[in-house]
Amino acid sequence: MERNETNRKRNQLFIHLYGFSSILHFLLNQWIEMNSAIISPLFGIFSYLVLMGLFSVKIQERALQFMVLFAMNLYVFILNFESLSSVTLVFFVIPIIASALYNDTKPIVILAVVTSIEFALLLTVFDRFAARAPLPYIQLSIIVFFVAVLSITLLHSIYFSHYWKQLEIKNASMEKALMSKEGYLQLFFETAKDAIAVFDSNNKIIAVNPAFEDLYGWTSEECIGKILPLYPEDMREAAEKRTLDVQQGESYSLLETVDVRKDGSRFHAQVTLSPIFDHSQKVIATSIISRDISYQKESEKLILQSEKLKLAGEIAAGVAHEIRNPMTVISGFVQMMHHDPKHLFPEYTALIQSEMDRINLIISEFLILAKPQASALKKFSIQNALDDILLLFGPELNLHGIAVKKDWDEDFQVNGEEHHLKQVFINLLKNAIESMDEPGEIRILMKAEDESMLSITFNDSGNGISAADLGEVFQPFYTTKATGTGLGLLISQKIVQEHQGDLLISSTLGVGTAATILLPLNN
Repeated sequence: MERNETNRKRNQLFIHLYGFSSILHFLLNQWIEMNSAIISPLFGIFSYLVLMGLFSVKIQERALQFMVLFAMNLYVFILNFESLSSVTLVFFVIPIIASALYNDTKPIVILAVVTSIEFALLLTVFDRFAARAPLPYIQLSIIVFFVAVLSITLLHSIYFSHYWKQLEIKNASMEKALMSKEGYLQLFFETAKDAIAVFDSNNKIIAVNPAFEDLYGWTSEECIGKILPLYPEDMREAAEKRTLDVQQGESYSLLETVDVRKDGSRFHAQVTLSPIFDHSQKVIATSIISRDISYQKESEKLILQSEKLKLAGEIAAGVAHEIRNPMTVISGFVQMMHHDPKHLFPEYTALIQSEMDRINLIISEFLILAKPQASALKKFSIQNALDDILLLFGPELNLHGIAVKKDWDEDFQVNGEEHHLKQVFINLLKNAIESMDEPGEIRILMKAEDESMLSITFNDSGNGISAADLGEVFQPFYTTKATGTGLGLLISQKIVQEHQGDLLISSTLGVGTAATILLPLNN
């Protein structure tokens, strides 16, 4: 219990004892003829009423404490003027005993000084030792003094022993509640699914929960008292600014950023940074709550890609429809010209018809984005398909001074749609050619990865792709070429995936690019 509340209870007890003693003294005057005190009991009753009034209006407890003690002292001082014997000087001890029960040194010292002055006045100026009273009066005074001291100490002990017992029960209950609260908080800290870490003012880790250990890879022993690199080096400036802001009292809620694990791998994280204040609102520590949202980012990416694919499909269907209509007319007239006996350049019309067939094939492949195609799967040779594509690109390769190195020891057979896979080879070979500003080399490597999987890799010595662009190459309409559509690799990936395979792109800027097709072998 607070000190003021305890003093209030003591004030209440001593005021009532003081009032009861004053009334009892007044009644003794009526019953015992030798008791000559009249003014002191009347003063006591009057001051008791005043003190009760001050208590009821809730005057400041320490001020009321001094008033109670000095009312007692003044009562005894007046009593000694009216008494028949100097034995009543012992009653000065009663206010001092009361002040001692307040557990406060200041009023004891003040009362001791005041009482010494009063003693000196009564013994020297007023010569109270000269008074001679009958023995019964002295005996009565001693008995009253004994009863008064016993009453103050005994009632104080009984009253406050009961009070302190209640206080102990309350404190025990509060302590139990506090321990229970701390237990719940500790349980929450230990079982939370989000990673939680607490840092001191020097940004050293004070505590981490098991989820933090699982997410970041550091154990608790490795963390405590250390400054850990939880963010990538290229994001240091932003991370340190946030740390400084939090140490100055700011907060960051549900901030999306990139963090680093112990093994150096990055992941998308959603973090909440908060300052921890003491009672004076001074920041004494900071906390971070983080969760891995890589799956969420991947889902958002897939949803966005799906939306783009849907849009690309709608565009593809519309474009294919609009192109095929005039192509049908042109094809019809070319065939009429080609079969006309009087036609002077049949080789040109044959070439035009061949190219129109090729355009029609490209449109058919483009429609893969619009809707699933009814594929005619059959067993065919990958080597023959690659030879056909290289023959087609022969003039263009010679024109750019690009050498092609074929690296395979055997022919591989796969079940699939030959025309579709040829379109993939065309797209990858075309990308390799366009990536080179000067003569270079393209190496086509074909080999068995294992008993069930075949890999075809197109390695070029071109300009390469930056790390930022490499992560976007399969995004619809994303291209780094001035005349590109951003659909070639997307279409190629879709075709390969329809053959239960995968298309992988790796690149080093300024060195070259490797595009690898993984396909299941025909067993």
